[in-house]
Amino acid sequence: MRCLTGYPSVIDDLGLVEALKAECDRVARAGSVKVDVDAREIPQKLPQDTALCLFRIAQEALRNVVRHAGASAVEVSLAPMDGGLQLAVSDNGAGFDSARDTGRQSLGHASMRERVHLLGGEVDIDSTPGHGTSVIAWVPLQAVPS
Repeated sequence: MRCLTGYPSVIDDLGLVEALKAECDRVARAGSVKVDVDAREIPQKLPQDTALCLFRIAQEALRNVVRHAGASAVEVSLAPMDGGLQLAVSDNGAGFDSARDTGRQSLGHASMRERVHLLGGEVDIDSTPGHGTSVIAWVPLQAVPS
């Protein structure tokens, strides 16, 4: 079993979808970025490690948008896909040259990759200067015991 220190009670209280919406609302209120959320057909009860992984990836991606992107809009989506859940966070900000930055991966990007890897998932961070950034993470969804 994984250590879930720092597990936000909002996920237990409201579920992952509402926790994501609350985080997106917080980011939008704190800055000048518009954040849209689209999450459909997501089970209310998810394994804690899956919910925490996706929530923390969304938080880190949103933090990067606020700190670095200079974006005016962000789209966050969560959807069932291929026996798992896919989270996508895409912005219209400055972007960066991902080919040039491969040798010095940021701690935030490394953290996202490690979280997803621990669950047997995949993450792709795609960015182009002047065209924004997309973080797309997929994690398998195992059944939650009743």
